[in-house]
Amino acid sequence: MISGALLAADLLIKAWVKRRLEGGAAVVLIPRVLQLRYVENRGVSFSALAGSPAAMRIVSIVTGLMLLAGVVCLLLGKIKETAPVACGVMILAGGLGNLVDRMFRGYVVDYIETLFVNFAVFNFADILISCGVFLLAGWLILFEGKAAKKTKAVSA
Repeated sequence: MISGALLAADLLIKAWVKRRLEGGAAVVLIPRVLQLRYVENRGVSFSALAGSPAAMRIVSIVTGLMLLAGVVCLLLGKIKETAPVACGVMILAGGLGNLVDRMFRGYVVDYIETLFVNFAVFNFADILISCGVFLLAGWLILFEGKAAKKTKAVSA
């Protein structure tokens, strides 16, 4: 349910950005720091593989299979802890948002542009994926590593 709400938010924001900013206008949110600007990303992260339709089809298929595996794991209760489930929900919502764009538009709508540093233009789905992966990695390092050490110490 939360994943669906995040996905809907991502798709609605992208639709608004496309409708309002596609002509080249930019909306400055914080002067010299952050603006909204419409960009069509025809590749993957940082526009890698742009211009290669065959590679993009393979990326879309692999992404779809990975997302399906994630959904199955969540639905079957394979992930039991709250934090990894929350991270998985974020990753799934973001991945689905960008996959829907790739499948139905042929590109991903990006729109968040930092002005204080030269960085790729990105979107809400990218934030969800990045935060989900970062938080999951941190959780695994902090909590799973300790659990494994405790188990190893008890069995020794």
